[in-house]
Amino acid sequence: MTRILTIAGALAAATLFGGWTWGYDRQGPYCLYDRNYTNCGYPSFAACLATASGAGGYCAENPRFVPDRGPPRRRRGDGYSYSPY
Repeated sequence: MTRILTIAGALAAATLFGGWTWGYDRQGPYCLYDRNYTNCGYPSFAACLATASGAGGYCAENPRFVPDRGPPRRRRGDGYSYSPY
């Protein structure tokens, strides 16, 4: 019984703290705007224009897009080199 409660608590905590999003809420850098519809999931302007040509509307840059960060860079003088002089 304790094991079941522990597993249920871990699953609830992971869900509440956003551990199960799997990137489905990611937005792309371009949006398709229509009178009744907005979709900001396009990775390129060409992909947005291709959809707009069939569905109507217009494409523009997503004002809320935040690009992924690259890997952290090492700085000079990060404390790993030792010089007694």
